[in-house]
Amino acid sequence: MSTKQILSFFLFSFILIGISRADFVDGLDAYNAGDHKTALQEWLVLAEEGDVRAQYNVGWMNAYGIGTLKDYDEAINWYRKSADQGFVHAQFNLGNMHLRGDGVEKDYALAFSWFIKAAEQGDAASQYNLGRMYIMGKGVVENMPEAKYWIKKAYENNDKNISLLAEEVWVKFKLNSY
Repeated sequence: MSTKQILSFFLFSFILIGISRADFVDGLDAYNAGDHKTALQEWLVLAEEGDVRAQYNVGWMNAYGIGTLKDYDEAINWYRKSADQGFVHAQFNLGNMHLRGDGVEKDYALAFSWFIKAAEQGDAASQYNLGRMYIMGKGVVENMPEAKYWIKKAYENNDKNISLLAEEVWVKFKLNSY
């Protein structure tokens, strides 16, 4: 391959990357302007190309019926694609859907498996949920020392609301004694 061909290839690659980012921003601009259908269309193209943020956004819009009809199957499909690539917000949302039974049967073990992935990446809400699951024995064997570990991690995270909830759980279940 000649130098000219290599340079052309890299230039074309950067143009594609620029277009891809512009499409995401176009989707965000449309969403913020209240044009949710256009936002969904912009993000759907990127989601199909494997963009984790777009996959998450398409999942979220399907989960809440924004710019489209509420469709939990589609939400789970897009969340899973994003979550499988390590996107923490998609992992958390999948955990919540399985914990609450939103569009799926409740499955505490599956919820736990998604929360642990997000919690290990530092997600405060997932850390809190893991602590609660260890306390209640949902999806995992009851284990108060593990509950203490995760509730403390959630408390120490930089999320004021989660810290307040974690403190309430810490006191209510006397986690300092484990």
